[in-house]
Amino acid sequence: MHNRLLVARLAATMTVAGVLLHAGSAYGSPAAIMADTPNDSSLGKALWVATPEVTLPPAGVPTDYNRHLGRHPQPPSGVHVPAPKDRPVIVEEEGHADFTHQDNTPKKGSIRSAVAPGYQYTAPVLKGVVSALDPNKQSPLNSNAGLAFSSTASPYKPNGKLFDTSAIKTPLPTNKWWLNLVIEQGIDPIHPYPYVVKCLANASTVGFPKFQASATAMTSNMVSDWQIGDSTGALTQRLVTAYDALGVQVEWSGSNSNSNTKMAARFYKGLPFITYEMTNMAPVLSTIHAILKVEQLGLTVSSYGANTAGNATRLAKEIVEHPSLTQVTLNDGSQWLLVTKPTIQWKQTGNSQLMPATSTTSFTGILQMAHLGDNPSSNVNVLQAYAGTYPTEGSVTYAKILNKQGVGRSADIVYFYKTNTDGGGDTSMIYSTRSVPTSMQLLTFMLPHHVDLLTNSSILSPGLSGYRSAKGPLTAVAGNIITYSQPLDGTQSFEGQHAMSASEKESIQRQLYVDIATNTNVTAPDPYFFGKGIAKIARLYQIAQELGDTTSAATLRDKLLGYMKPWLVTRTNSDPLVYDTTWGGVVSTAGLADPSADFGQGRYNDHHFHYGYHLYAGAVLAKYDINAFAPLREPLSQLLRDYANPSYADSQFPFMRHFDPYDGHSWAAGLFTFADGRNQESTGEAINAYYSAYLYALALGLQDTADFYEIVLNMEATSGRRYWHPTQAQAKAQFIAPFTHNAVGILWASKADYATFFGANPEFIYGIQMIPFTPATRLLLAADWVKEAWCPDGTSCSGGMKPAAESANKNGWAQFLYTALSVVDRNTALANVGTCTPDDGNTLTNALHWIATSGQQLVG
Repeated sequence: MHNRLLVARLAATMTVAGVLLHAGSAYGSPAAIMADTPNDSSLGKALWVATPEVTLPPAGVPTDYNRHLGRHPQPPSGVHVPAPKDRPVIVEEEGHADFTHQDNTPKKGSIRSAVAPGYQYTAPVLKGVVSALDPNKQSPLNSNAGLAFSSTASPYKPNGKLFDTSAIKTPLPTNKWWLNLVIEQGIDPIHPYPYVVKCLANASTVGFPKFQASATAMTSNMVSDWQIGDSTGALTQRLVTAYDALGVQVEWSGSNSNSNTKMAARFYKGLPFITYEMTNMAPVLSTIHAILKVEQLGLTVSSYGANTAGNATRLAKEIVEHPSLTQVTLNDGSQWLLVTKPTIQWKQTGNSQLMPATSTTSFTGILQMAHLGDNPSSNVNVLQAYAGTYPTEGSVTYAKILNKQGVGRSADIVYFYKTNTDGGGDTSMIYSTRSVPTSMQLLTFMLPHHVDLLTNSSILSPGLSGYRSAKGPLTAVAGNIITYSQPLDGTQSFEGQHAMSASEKESIQRQLYVDIATNTNVTAPDPYFFGKGIAKIARLYQIAQELGDTTSAATLRDKLLGYMKPWLVTRTNSDPLVYDTTWGGVVSTAGLADPSADFGQGRYNDHHFHYGYHLYAGAVLAKYDINAFAPLREPLSQLLRDYANPSYADSQFPFMRHFDPYDGHSWAAGLFTFADGRNQESTGEAINAYYSAYLYALALGLQDTADFYEIVLNMEATSGRRYWHPTQAQAKAQFIAPFTHNAVGILWASKADYATFFGANPEFIYGIQMIPFTPATRLLLAADWVKEAWCPDGTSCSGGMKPAAESANKNGWAQFLYTALSVVDRNTALANVGTCTPDDGNTLTNALHWIATSGQQLVG
């Protein structure tokens, strides 16, 4: 339900701090409000005053919420405010490491790096929200038994000139969205949606990408619209000094350690403002475009309710502390909002440069920049109301699963941002009307899958418009704490979604004998194809157990152990795994020596793809023969910690190496720079990685750990369906025509490809998003999507899975597509899967079993 928009009138005009506030207005059209306000050219655009509505706490909210609710300031039109139940109370633990201090502006010389890599080592405690597990404690996966693999240093060394080595230590992040800042020369862009940013040694650049599409790709330009620096050239070096669960901090300084000139920025995805903290700077803004107009705007403030002396005093304080606002028009048609505090009056120098009108080399304060989207006259009224507030830390809480034994299972995902205006995370300052006017609330953007799942879905309209990422349009949301409810599929286990019939068991049993005899040799020397091979055997082992075929199960168990022990126990295989002491992870020997070997495994490409297969095999062994599994437990647990370590306290592996909680999926690319940012190709293998982690924890009796992995698994599946497996309606809404396919081959931070890294055949594009076929694959294959993707236009089926399967000439890719078809047409699937040659990671037994237990259910 939409929050009610109120229009209130104060009894009289108020004069505060010498500024005339017209007694008028709150929440209607900002244009109408300005029309009803005295025209004072000294103020630029006129003030508007909002009178908030009383909001009562909903039933079931903990009683200690009550003191924080009261009267919530309502946002301008176009901003979603989470319901009170979405706003847990924050309780900080002692020793909480801040990115930096919490004042509105940086204190002179006070910008500092965190003692540890940012907020990530001290996740907050949220009353009313119980974490699935405590990430600040050591994981039970870590037995402290010592490394199971021999140790060696990587020849590819971190560039210590790009990050603060005293604050950021091994284990180092290898797949974060901002990784371009700390590898090679550190000059490739990062993509804090909706912007593209570069961090040079002496300056930062900001661009607003413009997206365009062809039938094979949706891309964005890499134009740096603005460069932010110091006109005296005092900035000569920059470092990444901290990071947290959602963002990264960068600081610039002079080469002389005694230099007092500094600049710092914290980059998070989904912020309308890019913010820079400046200390003793002579700021200069340069653009590649011609500047057409520079307009100083008036203030935007909030109301504190009744016209009383106390409220007038508070309003006066806000006006004095409010940042100054400048609107700039460029000759490419774009408009930008510049926010500074304390005030800077910008003057244009030449065609494309802005400098303070009053020359200064000692500006200490903040600069914010925001593009005004495709509707500047409307967007500016929303953005200026939130100017001056920015996040200083970000965290994510994966809440405990609700309705654990019933239908409607879900878990809340809670994003919490500390800001420069909230008293260091003091919740009373977030919610108390007297303490927090609109201008002190944080404005963020949500991706389409967030909007689908927000616990309060009342998105006010019209809103900020003209902002997007490669995943689609961005939606504005107000609040330091944002919660969405992640649905959990309750059918995930070792078995499929439904039982086999007697006739199905009989046919699958016959094929199992054939596959044991002909399709269980594993000779691949690399961790990826070897992993596929042992996972294939583990699937047969699982199926044999379901069939009650103990003889075949024992044979398959022994084969698994025979293949896995040389890799994990004796380590006598030809490409042994080793622990990399430089970055903190398990890599292949060949990959360490050659960055192109093993799919870039030595540079941390695709670890979740590779080791997910190994973990699946280990999980099945642990479930059915814990004693036989015992020698494999420690090395497999370390492989799991390598790609999906659930603990910040682990000194050997980073927290959740690949997973990005904002995007809701993993990034596969490791220590390689890409102008388009991180990427992921195979959502199917990402799903398998967290499914395997979930099964592994279940088999070992680690329920809290299993719950955490189940949440991550379903987050990955949700994003996989939304962005790699879109319906036609979703594709048209989130991508740009003519790029409106039912499948995306590779999704990057700033583009989408209808292709794979190994070819552009449609069967590759569809199939790589599905493999391997396990019970978890059903999470990706929604029936409505399969039906539409099989024949998108209903006649010629152009671009669909049907012609892709037919052109694949009965190979393994065709078998995958026919197996997927069984979700809506089991008869056609069964008629075709047996005529195809299986992929090296699959068997006909598995295809038949999947159709029987996860495809369209038999009736009767």
